[in-house]
Amino acid sequence: FAKGAPRHHHLVFKAHPLEDGRVPLAQEIRRLAAQYGLAQRVHFVRGGKLAVLLNDARSAVTVNSTAGQQALWRGLPLRSFGAAVYAKPEFVSSQPLEAFFAAAERPDTRAYRDYRHFLLETSQVVGGFYSAGGRRALLRQVADMMLAPDDPYQALQSGKAAPRQQLRVVR
Repeated sequence: FAKGAPRHHHLVFKAHPLEDGRVPLAQEIRRLAAQYGLAQRVHFVRGGKLAVLLNDARSAVTVNSTAGQQALWRGLPLRSFGAAVYAKPEFVSSQPLEAFFAAAERPDTRAYRDYRHFLLETSQVVGGFYSAGGRRALLRQVADMMLAPDDPYQALQSGKAAPRQQLRVVR
């Protein structure tokens, strides 16, 4: 970032929602920012909605996170480290970080939307492990997938896949 990004750009680190503070991330980020002369351009955000940050972002860097999916959905250039399901050359930049921060290559948004649709129909389910509501939503869909006569890939290929993403509890 120090070598590649224009001097008026800022770098924002956002803590993972489950970050528990065992590692002093904010302190280390501040130390490194000062060491590289970036103290006024580097920021650490503990909480809040990632979507709000991404709405004003020019690009995103992640290790292996659903944050990458949110960046791609917005058409933001993305650099990803680690093994992510979306780490495809059409979507994720392979530029060195210096070049990425200088002039990031945009993802193929049409291809990403098709890929996202494929994932939602075959392997991604709405829900989560960290709340009762998230587990309920997840288990309903997983049970349907397990009891279906065709696996999700066969159902999609044969045209028999029933839409299942974005289920909501209505009260």
